[in-house]
Amino acid sequence: MKYILSGLFLLSTALLCAQNVTVSVDCPNPVRVGETFQITVQINGDAETSEPKFSDSDVFSILARTGQMSSSSNSFDGRKTVRQVQMVYNYIVQAKKEGTQQFGPVEVTAGKKTFQSEPVTVQVLAGNQPAQTSQGSSGTGTQPDNSQIQANNRDVFIEVLVDRKQVYRGEYITATLKLFTKVNISSYGVKNLPTFEGFFKQDLETPQLKQLQQETINGVAYGTGVVGRFMLSPQKEGTLNIGSVEMTVGIEKPIRMGFGYMTQTVPQELRSSPTNITVLPLPDGKPASFTGGVGQMKLETTVDKTELKANDPVTLKVTVSGTGNIKFVDPPRMNFPPDFEVYDPKVSTNLNAAATAGNKIFEYLIIPRHGGTYKIPSVEFSWFDPQAKQYTTPRSEEYTLAVERGEEQPGTTVISGITREDVKYLGKDIRYIKTGNMKLRHAGDNFFGTWKFWLWYLIPALAFAVIVYFRRKYIRKYSDMALVKNKKANRYAAKRLKQARRFMDKGENEQFYEELSRALWGYLSDKLNIPVAELSKDSAKAAMERHKADAALADEFIGVIDDCEFARYAPAAASSDMNALYNRAVEAINKMQKAMQ
Repeated sequence: MKYILSGLFLLSTALLCAQNVTVSVDCPNPVRVGETFQITVQINGDAETSEPKFSDSDVFSILARTGQMSSSSNSFDGRKTVRQVQMVYNYIVQAKKEGTQQFGPVEVTAGKKTFQSEPVTVQVLAGNQPAQTSQGSSGTGTQPDNSQIQANNRDVFIEVLVDRKQVYRGEYITATLKLFTKVNISSYGVKNLPTFEGFFKQDLETPQLKQLQQETINGVAYGTGVVGRFMLSPQKEGTLNIGSVEMTVGIEKPIRMGFGYMTQTVPQELRSSPTNITVLPLPDGKPASFTGGVGQMKLETTVDKTELKANDPVTLKVTVSGTGNIKFVDPPRMNFPPDFEVYDPKVSTNLNAAATAGNKIFEYLIIPRHGGTYKIPSVEFSWFDPQAKQYTTPRSEEYTLAVERGEEQPGTTVISGITREDVKYLGKDIRYIKTGNMKLRHAGDNFFGTWKFWLWYLIPALAFAVIVYFRRKYIRKYSDMALVKNKKANRYAAKRLKQARRFMDKGENEQFYEELSRALWGYLSDKLNIPVAELSKDSAKAAMERHKADAALADEFIGVIDDCEFARYAPAAASSDMNALYNRAVEAINKMQKAMQ
């Protein structure tokens, strides 16, 4: 009874002591009205507690709990076991009123006691107005439209968001790969990017995703992060499918371990839904000076000099700048005077990281060959403006060049109207006259079609057919190993008999009888297609009779084997019998070879 009372006393003491719990709240400061932010509630003590409860407030709204982590430990201080428990909860909160506000207190329960955190003072600033984004052709500065998202109560998903779903051919759009999650994620990896079939794709620099931002989608708080961004330009009309992105994320899930919790990372495969883009064709009525430009552009031209001497170079610079698909703009059509020598333009492109804004410069090197006054006509260049939905065709200014007569060879005749391209092959159309001995042949005397020509084709074909014939014959011959061994049995036996003869001549009796026995048994193995290990005198005799060898011949062959083995294991056998036994073995093999042809 004494021990029972002592145990009850100790239990009640432990329960009374298990009331040391502290609650703290970590909250960002300041925040803005309408902004979602994350708070952390941490509970430390010697006992497990209930989930935190928040006091009613018209200033802050608790939108969702995004994570939970628990840990516990036990230690002995020399007198008693001390237990420590830590619980951490993460919540998404939204501020609704401006001013200096109090958040909390947060309340938890341990056993029959209630513990509260200290209120946290938070400065709530006025909310920002949504930024107005441009819908120009460049596609820069626009944000992905979250109205495209169908969350469908999913905890984590990936989507391909575009700033516009209807564009003209050649017009730029921005595609953003965006991750949405209501749970804790420890890692992510992109497996397959969308195919972007039918689009020109330009990768945009995307910072590494280190921290998620809080956004509200259809009234639900999500942690979001941009995985990748691309600038796309459709290269054909119709409905184009961007494709899906596939990625793997590691989701942190708490699992109970004894008196506490630990976090386990569970991989999950994600796949976005495909996105369709409607690509409109460019309107009819394209100007003759249209070279594929789509966007808002500007044309500028300059020359480095207007007064020069003949044969001095002058540079005409044509600059196309603005926003749009400047990268794909072709040089404008030029019309230079015929007396000018004009080289292909040097092209330099200077674009931003998204390749949607900048300039493209065409530099023409021009050399007037003769003196006079010349005019470089104005340059006409057209592009399509998707905002105005019409073609724009500006013209540059016209330049007049005053060319002084330079140092020319006397007697030179100036012929106007002939360009550099017209005389490109001058001097190559008249060949020099060959001299000396030359091998000539009659016109129409060709090797093609003659009997020699066809013979050169026939000989390789016949050689190939002969090679194939003998190759197949060889393969058929050696495909049946039993047949091969049968045909080579006599040859192998002759080799062994020859070796036995050498041993006999040297007087090596034991080696002679051993090699002679191998020759006889090896011959039967190859001829009857029976492994040596499976041969016995009875099975060999039966097999020889099945292969058309009469019983007397089989007995004679087995008798030679018996005598050979007797002499081999009876050292007292006379060496004078070796020659007779050798001759009997040769005769037995020859008779068996004839009988089993």
